[in-house]
Amino acid sequence: MWVKNEKELEQLRENAKIHKEVFEEIKKMVKPWVTGYDVDKLCWEIASKYNVLCWFKWVYKFPANICISVNDCVVHGIPSRRMVFEKWDVVKFDFWIKDKKIWLNTDSAFTMIIWDWPHDLEVEKFLKVSQEALYKWIAKAVPWNRVWDISAAIQQHVESHWYHIVKDLTGHAVWYNLHEKPYIPNFWKAWTWELLKENMTLAIEPIVWFSSWEIVDEWGFELYIEDWSLWAQFEHTIVVKPWYPEIIV
Repeated sequence: MWVKNEKELEQLRENAKIHKEVFEEIKKMVKPWVTGYDVDKLCWEIASKYNVLCWFKWVYKFPANICISVNDCVVHGIPSRRMVFEKWDVVKFDFWIKDKKIWLNTDSAFTMIIWDWPHDLEVEKFLKVSQEALYKWIAKAVPWNRVWDISAAIQQHVESHWYHIVKDLTGHAVWYNLHEKPYIPNFWKAWTWELLKENMTLAIEPIVWFSSWEIVDEWGFELYIEDWSLWAQFEHTIVVKPWYPEIIV
């Protein structure tokens, strides 16, 4: 989970370029009546063009190239032809890449609303607060801070706006393995005392919801919120640096 040399850092940056292309193309493509299958196919085509792996599919036998979670689906939504986007859906796209040169992972996610005017200002505010929490998190990811400093920053920002943290899911280190320690809760916990060190690679992902209900697991990979309320996820892969982290993707 540490960048050991410039070659590794450059490979992370190369992965990031592919990630950014995927997300830019998704934003151009997604509109009402587009399907999850269409987006999944797009991800496969871009990954194939650059000869990289959509790694979640390989490591966890996930049945698609990208996770697409719509509205009350919290994480790991499985795209399909039956997943037809509608106006005002809140959709989360979570994508992982592993290169075939030195086998490093990058992990990133974003949430968007499929809308026409007029749109719901409360939902727009909810997504804004969720994204702000990500950057509160990033600002704390410097050497000699502890994991709990990051967790507290997210929790304070989200709860100050009367939203809620998903406590069952966390950020994590990312390197040759997709999920590595330390795991980083989005709320303060006494046991998360690990020190951050320069060149650690972390996947930062505040996961925020409207309600405080429990998550239910009904479909294997897919997790849902008990009361069908909305949730949001924004994620970056970063490298810990002395003054401010380098945001890889």
